[in-house]
Formats: sequence, C-alpha cells, structure tokens
Amino acid sequence: MTPAPGADRSNPGVPMTDNTTFDDLFDHQNEEQQRPRKKKRVWRKVLVALLIIVILGVLGIGLYVWSVGRSFDKNANQLSDEQVFGKSGGGKDGDGTNILLLGSDESMKDVDVNDSRGLRSDTIMVMHLPEDGGNVQIMSIPRDTYVDIEGHGKSKINAALSYGGLPLAVSTVSDFIGTELDHVAIIDFEGFKALTDSLGGVTVNSEQAFEKNGHTFTQGENVLNGDEALTFVRERKQFKDGDFQRARNQQAFIRGLTNEMISADTLSNPKKIQDMVKNFAPYMYVDSGMDAKYISATAFNMRDVRPGDIEFFTAPVAGVGTSPDGQSIVNVDEDELKKVRDAFKNDTVADYVQNAPEAHL
Repeated sequence: MTPAPGADRSNPGVPMTDNTTFDDLFDHQNEEQQRPRKKKRVWRKVLVALLIIVILGVLGIGLYVWSVGRSFDKNANQLSDEQVFGKSGGGKDGDGTNILLLGSDESMKDVDVNDSRGLRSDTIMVMHLPEDGGNVQIMSIPRDTYVDIEGHGKSKINAALSYGGLPLAVSTVSDFIGTELDHVAIIDFEGFKALTDSLGGVTVNSEQAFEKNGHTFTQGENVLNGDEALTFVRERKQFKDGDFQRARNQQAFIRGLTNEMISADTLSNPKKIQDMVKNFAPYMYVDSGMDAKYISATAFNMRDVRPGDIEFFTAPVAGVGTSPDGQSIVNVDEDELKKVRDAFKNDTVADYVQNAPEAHL
C-alpha cells in the first residue's frame, strides 16, 4: 500500500492517517521488530480455535437436547388438540407460557382419551414460564376448590374432568386463572415411580412425619424410591389440613426431583437422562405442541434455571365449607384470585409470589 502523504512510516511516533493500516506500520521493521506481528497471528489462530471449540460444544449440546426431545416424542403419548382443548389448540394474547399439569390417580392405559369423563385428577398444578426466562412459578390448586364449571354450575374443580373430559377441565382451569393455557400434560401416578427409580431415588424434605402403606417418612430429609414417592405424593388423610399438606408434599417432591435431575451426576450422564426419559415418557399424555422442537427450545431457554429458581404457591383459598349438596369444599378467596388472574395475564406471577399469602385451613 502506498503511504499516505505526510506519513513517516519509518517513525512509529508519527500519527497514522485514516488510510494507514497496522500492516503498514510493521512493514519497515527489522526481523526482531516483526516478532510482535507473528505473536499476534498466533493469538488470532488460538482465538479462532477456541471459537470453533465453543461452537462445536454448543452444537453438541443442541444436538443432545434434540435427541432427548426425539426420545420423548417416541415414548410419550401425544393427544390431538381436539382431545385436549376441544378446538384448534391453546394459546393466548399475553406473555409467558402456562402449562396445566394433571396427576391421574389411575392408570391412563385404562382410560379412553377420546372420552376421558370419569377420570379423576388428584393433582392440579399450573406452571408459569415467564417470557424473560426468569424464575419458574408453579401454583397448586386444591382438588376440592369450589368453582364455576361451564354447564354444571358450582362444583369441585376436579369434577370438570369427570363431567366433560379434558376440554372441560382445561377450560375450567383457564377460567380460574383468567387466561388461556398453552400446554397440557397428564401424568399417570405410576410415572412418579418409574421416574424416581430411574434416577436412583429422590431426596425429599418432608414437613411432617407420618406412616402409610408400610412406609415411614420422618420430618426432614427422606430418600425415596418409586413406591415410597408414590405414597408420599398421594397421602392426605394423615394430615389435619388434608389436601393442603398433600399439595405441599407434591411441591416438595417436585423440588427434590428437580434437584436430582439437574445435579452434576445426572447432567454428566447421557445414558441416565435417556433412560429417565424412556422410563417416564410412557406415563405422560401431552398435547401435540409439546414435541421435540418445543422441549429442545424450552430446555435451552431454561438452561440457567436451578431448583431455587422454581417458586411454589397455592391458589388463594378462604377456608373449607360445605356445598348445598353436602360435599366438603374449599372456598376461594375471590379478592385474592383477582390478583392471581392479573398476574397470569400480565406475566407478573413472579411479583405476585413474593407477597402471596400461604394457604391454610
């Protein structure tokens, strides 16, 4: 390159013009003075190599997550939008994602998913994934919560599934939280056993000591196998506040399960993860939108989420009561429910949880 007029290439102290390059400055140097340029080229090569390694690492993670998603597709039971939503599918205008989690107390293999009336759900939770990828919130809804069910008047919320199958259950919960649900997953309780055993056990912190089905649970940490986990998440009669304590136990189990799933021992063991998906997926029934593509994208977006970032709370209630037909019910705190609906609609559930009242009888 021809030096710019007025530029003295032999004098490093002379200022460069806009057309002068670093190569121009070093062309005149002797062999000893050219060494920094060689070092610079070496460092460029090192940086390029590191960049390639990072890209390959990210690609490897992406392909692995995709592989896990494909395994889920192959083993899980996918339902059509008509079977789940009774229409073209879920979705809403607001931000964030809402996923309805239902726990079935009987084998789904014995249920006609095209007409799931009569199916009981002892576990009802709504998981909220915020748009910004921050903390995840999970709200438990007591099964005896007394709500409006379209076409049936007031009844317990879990009766919606029995009255009108999944579409009515989905619309009832959607009305309860004040916005649409994006996805639905039904988990056969037997799946808890399979998932727990595939992980080699789950450590759960129990608020109370109790015994059931020959299993003893102490207050504090308990390492549960599959059978013990199933008993732990189902029991309610041992507790004074019944379904409320069961909801807290289910939350404790999910917290322990999450701890185990994202532990170093699990994440560093691809076979363990593949086995976990293969063992658990057959007990899951999900809408068609929860496929490999969705799972891979969601897993990537939640890659920084840790157990402490998952926040649990219970739907706002105002104590127990008796329905006109003599059933024991859980009354709703309507004023607090308005706040919950605003939070789900506006993707501010994380803010609501900070001041959410604890549910007690």
